Amino acid sequence: MPSSPRHRQRLALPAPLAVALLATLLACAALAPYAAWAQTGAAADARRPAEVAQVLFGIVSYVRWPVARQEVRVCMLGAPHYGAAIVDTPASSLGPRIRVKSPAAASAASECDVVYLGSLPEGEREHLLAQIIGKPILSVAEPGTSCTVGIMFCLRLNEAQIGFDVNLDAIARSGLRVHPNALQIARRKGPPP
Repeated sequence: MPSSPRHRQRLALPAPLAVALLATLLACAALAPYAAWAQTGAAADARRPAEVAQVLFGIVSYVRWPVARQEVRVCMLGAPHYGAAIVDTPASSLGPRIRVKSPAAASAASECDVVYLGSLPEGEREHLLAQIIGKPILSVAEPGTSCTVGIMFCLRLNEAQIGFDVNLDAIARSGLRVHPNALQIARRKGPPP
């Protein structure tokens, strides 16, 4: 039975308010997929520091020094973005023990087996590389920092994973031996199949 006009109530909104309400509803509907993506991105960002630390320790496990090391000294130089995670993440129980330190000056690099480079002014970076090039000191550049000549491994962030590029010339001049598996991993540009 149709309702009489007197029982039917219609909400009448002023035109500007109705347009604003409609625009808000459409914007919320359009942004819903982006909100889910942002939550996924935030979770990935929270995992990044631990993932960077694991990749660094993985690279170290593939390297052999001319003289065997009972303990590998990892020095963080510059202002590393992921430094806290490297200190806090336990290295694998396989292989040599790893000790992480943050020397006060880049001149202490000769006391390191691995140099993990955060942001450094260009002059300091060049000075540091001049000290370690040709020596059995593994150099790894943090993601987002400049990857200059002389650095052996340059970490890079992809959406799905953390990868790295390898400078074979710098490795050859250092006297370090890097297992071929590490070089194969570096060749992969995208997520593994």
